[in-house]
Amino acid sequence: MHNTAIICQEAPVPSASGKEITNEHCSKVNSQTYLIAGQEITLPVKVGAAAMLMNVFVVDAKKAQQLIAASGFKVVEIWPGKALMQLLGVDYQQNDLGDYNEAAIVFPVTTPGEPKPLPVIGTIWRMFKGSLGNYVYRMPVNQGFTTHAGRFIWGFPKWVTDVDIQFGEKTASAKFSDAGELVFAIDAATGAKTSAKPQAAPSLAIRDNLAWKTIGITEGEGLTFKLGGSPPKIGEHHPLALQLRALGLPKKPMCTISIRQAKMHFDGPEAVAIGSPFTS
Repeated sequence: MHNTAIICQEAPVPSASGKEITNEHCSKVNSQTYLIAGQEITLPVKVGAAAMLMNVFVVDAKKAQQLIAASGFKVVEIWPGKALMQLLGVDYQQNDLGDYNEAAIVFPVTTPGEPKPLPVIGTIWRMFKGSLGNYVYRMPVNQGFTTHAGRFIWGFPKWVTDVDIQFGEKTASAKFSDAGELVFAIDAATGAKTSAKPQAAPSLAIRDNLAWKTIGITEGEGLTFKLGGSPPKIGEHHPLALQLRALGLPKKPMCTISIRQAKMHFDGPEAVAIGSPFTS
């Protein structure tokens, strides 16, 4: 069963030939090209179609910071003593890395040397503008190739498990289970026709004792935003579910967001020693 450490325990990736260790089956050819499990991937990686949903929660800042302290990042306080956490689900349909589902547990943070946003308005403004760093604490997926690619190219904490995404006319849902145990299940309203303008947001990760920063650009159609929402379902036994419970879940989210038709592209990363500032 998956652990909760900052350095994600990387289980071997199932394949037709057995189980593969990521660093033994991937290599960097040059700054723009990687060989991932025998397949060449050239940056930027483009996503032609995806559907995504997110729940944003207000959680205890001290507990959240204790959870991610070894990353060198600092949780952003939306107001004193309260931080933000996001639970996500993404259905990648047309993607250079294949067709797969992904979930994530994410904390908006500042990086070493980066100024804190002003409480409340400053934090919310930067979050919706896309300029806050998003520390990806965990990113489970349901396919092997993207596990190798996400780990090796960008340092994302991926492993292969059960992630189910459903998009309906009025509601979308995401369910993430691991080793037969529920971790979380969320939903979000759908149905609006608002456009999501291109937004360049930094994603942060910890892998191989390095801190990784990647800029991803997301845009799309069918953006639905709603204040509040339904409380998520949180597992009773899985270590990650217990972490979510320690942060105060299940409870109503601050807001929910969904995008029915999203497009994205991801550039190459910058990797620095944990606790060091990024140059970009």
